[in-house]
Amino acid sequence: MGKNNIIISIGRQFGAGGRTIGKALADALGFDYYDNELITVTAKEYGLDPDFFKKADEKSDKNFFLQQIEEYISGGFFSHNLLSNDQLFKMQSDTIRRLAEEKPCVIVGRCSDYVLRDNPFCISIFLHSSEEDRIQRIKKRMEGESDEKILEMMKLADKRRANYYNFYSNKSWGKSSTYTLSIDVSALGERQTLDFLLDFIKQKAKLLGVEL
Repeated sequence: MGKNNIIISIGRQFGAGGRTIGKALADALGFDYYDNELITVTAKEYGLDPDFFKKADEKSDKNFFLQQIEEYISGGFFSHNLLSNDQLFKMQSDTIRRLAEEKPCVIVGRCSDYVLRDNPFCISIFLHSSEEDRIQRIKKRMEGESDEKILEMMKLADKRRANYYNFYSNKSWGKSSTYTLSIDVSALGERQTLDFLLDFIKQKAKLLGVEL
């Protein structure tokens, strides 16, 4: 293991505020932040178009993704016979491990807690929230959408995230025992949840011998 970098891995329900809280944690701690940025970093490292990584984001439907990629790539490092979703997951995992070696950071999603399961300095957090709070939070970003439409989106997004995580790990997405900490954002609200997490992370880091 390289430097003792604290890595915060965040899993989240759709609409639970994971991205907002994750970015706020990174800003407060002075850590780098990776969410969609991780797709861009990985794609650039392998000379691929980030848009094709985004199409496969948190989906385990191999047939769909292969069809999209194989229409785009021919010859070179990748061949139609060798290309698979597993390869793309490995690329992303290698990028996550490299970033974890370089400096402290917050990583949202991407199975990062599983990828870094052997890293003792990875603190994994799962954020969930009440259905009502999630709908209201999403409404702020998607004005005009009905509650029914948003609820449908929530269920689909969570299903995709669970399928992706469960496919590539030997754990269960959203199960509290899978993570260092699982917290209901609705219990305290975003601001107080952030404060709670900052204190928890600092205390956990101290136990690991790292001062933040």
